[in-house]
Amino acid sequence: MAKHTKSELEKFAFKLGTLFKPTSPINREDLFSGRGRQTLDVVDVINQPGQHAVLYGERGVGKTSLANMIFPKLRTTAMPIIAPFVNCFNSDDFSAIWKRVLGEIKLQAQAKDLDLPKGIEAIIQEYTDPFMDRFQPEVIRTVLHELGQYYVVVVIVDEFDAVESKQTRRNVADTIKYLSDRNTPATIVMIGVADDVEELIENHQSIERCLCQINVPRMSRDELETIVTKGLGECEMEIAQGALHEISRLSRGLPHYTHLLGLYAGRCALENSEMKVTEEHVAIAVKQSIGKAQATIEGDYTRAVTSSRKDATYREVLLAAAMAKTDGMGFFYPKDVRPHLERIVKKPVRFDTFSKHLLAFCDDQRGSVLRKDRSTPRPRYRFANPLLEPYILIRGMADGLIGENDLRETRDVDDPQQRLF
Repeated sequence: MAKHTKSELEKFAFKLGTLFKPTSPINREDLFSGRGRQTLDVVDVINQPGQHAVLYGERGVGKTSLANMIFPKLRTTAMPIIAPFVNCFNSDDFSAIWKRVLGEIKLQAQAKDLDLPKGIEAIIQEYTDPFMDRFQPEVIRTVLHELGQYYVVVVIVDEFDAVESKQTRRNVADTIKYLSDRNTPATIVMIGVADDVEELIENHQSIERCLCQINVPRMSRDELETIVTKGLGECEMEIAQGALHEISRLSRGLPHYTHLLGLYAGRCALENSEMKVTEEHVAIAVKQSIGKAQATIEGDYTRAVTSSRKDATYREVLLAAAMAKTDGMGFFYPKDVRPHLERIVKKPVRFDTFSKHLLAFCDDQRGSVLRKDRSTPRPRYRFANPLLEPYILIRGMADGLIGENDLRETRDVDDPQQRLF
């Protein structure tokens, strides 16, 4: 491998920050990896009149990044694209959401120098007025129908689960069904955190016929590792297989940590004038990542494991839970915690010695870091904030509780198509 000057290494280190983005959704097609099946599912919906889509899954799996990749896949269309992308807030009512959509349509038309029909301009002007609150589905249908004669129209409503009002959720669902029944030439794509679509849209079963349900699970090992190799490759860098596998195992299917570890491991190699990332560089990146963790995640961890008793094992049990085999939605059973806990404490453990800890982690006193699912015959759990899982693993490695060999003992999720480790 060719030697690089100090100036070139510094440029690569800066460029890595533009390639690995742990704190923001990906909005460039050349930086996006994986999710081919889900992306095509959304494109298929857009090409089917009367169909709409909902992307649902755990927080942090990359739903917004996936939504950003819809538009590059539509560039072969003969018509220009208008794609307002809005976020929801907990206090939103029906009018607030659609005012935001109309405002985004206006901004996109101006940015792309597109001519909106005069009647639509007048409607947008009237209904984006701060004091206008008489927003009806027919207004939305009129705007989208007219725009659909000249443009490919895709409305993306992100963080829909943030809306607290059940009436607002029902009104949005009713509007989507109305648009479908009238065959309006536009597609609504909703994004939210939920176990299923019924939870996201408040049991609105009449919408199922026109709403394609697209589950966005955690990313597979191959998808995560492609993120790393693609990013490093842009800087003429390589990565050892062991280092690559360690990053994907620690990430637990969540791209945030893949980007974080890839960034710091790559920079660590460059600081040592090396163009190949090794296990030693990843080990340093693990320690650096702890300091870069979100304050809320660090606070949740501290609250969950702190105890006045010296013999307390909250830290060890939480680490074992983070290592447990999960399904595609992040759920694990207590039986999957036990073997990892025994490896961590280096002795056999009884079920009742840690089951009480799992229940305690569901309580407010320890921050409710786990959620118990009572809908199944056997109790199962998952992390309330999935981003806490990889942080716990990283802390466990930094604190010397586990090593790379322990990570190798983790198991794949049940679905072979969603290998996490």
